[in-house]
Amino acid sequence: MERIADFRKLFECHFIPLVKYSYTITKDKEQSKDIVQNFFANVWKDQRIDHIESFEVFAFHAIKNKSITYLRDTKRFVRVVPELPVNQNDPIHDQHFPKYLLESAILGLPDKCREVFILSKQDGLTYEEIAETLNVSVKTVEKHISTGLQKLKEKLAPHKVLFLESVNKNS
Repeated sequence: MERIADFRKLFECHFIPLVKYSYTITKDKEQSKDIVQNFFANVWKDQRIDHIESFEVFAFHAIKNKSITYLRDTKRFVRVVPELPVNQNDPIHDQHFPKYLLESAILGLPDKCREVFILSKQDGLTYEEIAETLNVSVKTVEKHISTGLQKLKEKLAPHKVLFLESVNKNS
């Protein structure tokens, strides 16, 4: 990691989704925050991030392991987890991975674009309502949505098959 700004952006995009994922395992919000903060501290110290093929897969797998280790170390891990076949132990087969990818991609959008996108897609506001709320034109809202969708499409393209699989499982 050569620049602090790059690391900060990486942290901002992935911190909240990783905490949410850790929480699904630990059921402890503060501990989940600590786990993710320690993960990022180690990433910063090791400076080997440039050699990782997919940060998302690396981070998801690391947080899963660290969360399970926390449970084991605090003796809150009472049931024995069966050994999973090698292909099922891969983070991309975890049901939470697509949600994590989407959340981190949304958090990676430019500030105004992200704000408009969240108001539209998550809060369900119409373009007119968003324009009125942010005191911008409807055309500006349309441009931000279009830009957001394009950037998400680019960011998530390597995982297209994963999203299609998750849609088919839920059908």
